[in-house]
Amino acid sequence: MNKKDLAIIAALGFMGIIQVSFAPYLAMPWEWLSWVNLVDAAVVLIALFEKRRNKMSWVAAFWGGIFLDMYSVRFFGFWTLILIGVVAFVKVILKKYVQLPSFW
Repeated sequence: MNKKDLAIIAALGFMGIIQVSFAPYLAMPWEWLSWVNLVDAAVVLIALFEKRRNKMSWVAAFWGGIFLDMYSVRFFGFWTLILIGVVAFVKVILKKYVQLPSFW
């Protein structure tokens, strides 16, 4: 693991703590905030905007799922499986249906 991997894992852990501790109380004035999951949004954005050959989205999905599973009432591994499935879905859609222009 390099420094970038560790920084993203630490950021996902921080977002997981924010999600569990502060987000339920901030959702009172803004109803839409209760539907936003910070870790899920971060993992999807990493999967969407990383280079095609990078594997960071898989690492982010695994660790983000672990951080969400620690505070979940569902069985352990539920969020990990969901996030890995979402990353697989995004990767397949990007590979099959999105053609990025090449300037080289």
